[in-house]
Amino acid sequence: MSREEINRELTQRVGSWTSGQEMAESLGISRAAVWKQIQSLRAEGYKIEASKKGYRLVSLPDILSEDLIKSGLKTKFVGRTVISRPSLASTNAEAKKIAPSEDNGTVVLAEVQTIGRGRMKRSWLSPKGGVWMSVILKPRIPPALAFRVNIAATVAVARALEGLYGLDVGIKWPNDLVVREKKVCGILTEIGAEMDSLNYAVVGIGINANLDPDSFPEDWKATSISRELGRDVLRVKLVQRVLEEVERACGVMASSFDQVIGEWSARSATIGQRVRIITMSSEFEGLAESLEADGALLVRRDDGTGERVLAGDCVHLRPAKKKVEEGI
Repeated sequence: MSREEINRELTQRVGSWTSGQEMAESLGISRAAVWKQIQSLRAEGYKIEASKKGYRLVSLPDILSEDLIKSGLKTKFVGRTVISRPSLASTNAEAKKIAPSEDNGTVVLAEVQTIGRGRMKRSWLSPKGGVWMSVILKPRIPPALAFRVNIAATVAVARALEGLYGLDVGIKWPNDLVVREKKVCGILTEIGAEMDSLNYAVVGIGINANLDPDSFPEDWKATSISRELGRDVLRVKLVQRVLEEVERACGVMASSFDQVIGEWSARSATIGQRVRIITMSSEFEGLAESLEADGALLVRRDDGTGERVLAGDCVHLRPAKKKVEEGI
């Protein structure tokens, strides 16, 4: 008998009374053992009431424990293995270290990252209250199609935020999610591959959940879910929804990808914008026109020539055309 089994019994019937005797009989333990595990859960922040009717789970703690995430998770493979730590230097670094031997869909989480990273090796502040996790994926696609992983993950997180909270989420090329032009999530995908084989992709997802965006540098132009909603959210539900959407997006990774490209484009905060593109070798301005089938951003330079950008920084210079027309 484990504390996880008691937790599962309660969370499956959250808000309803569960007889201590019935729980003991179903688990093959004594009522004293049930009580002991209830006390352990209470110590972790679970609000559990007790009466002659038994036990009732009133509310869950805002912790990203393996038990809570896996309890009620509606996936077939993503999140079936969860590794949760109070602190890690970087969830992506940890995930890459273990990826060769881990199953497809394994998730690495940390309450805090001490050396969080974004694109171009930039630092990423990762204090307690956010969602900092990496998903190990092993899609059966050639390395040339690895860009699909990042696009699919970005759409998946956007779906999760829209579905759970009704937020108007935009995608800023190449891998940021924004609300009212302010960054709420960043995604960093790193791969391990050979010439003709994609061994794994590690998708790092950083979401500003229950955070004060004023604590971030002003030039980050950040926001958080709690700031947008005016309340904190239960992060375990957010993680579950994101993992479910990631698995859904993975379902079309190797087949037709047109639907995902279409969803990305429909949510794009970049297409229609005048932008400044900064790459390793050049810097130029123009109008972002479309996302190409291979993940490249097509930008129309000021001289009329089209430029396909596969990697680089994108700075929005003025509101998107469609928003100007709407008077926003």
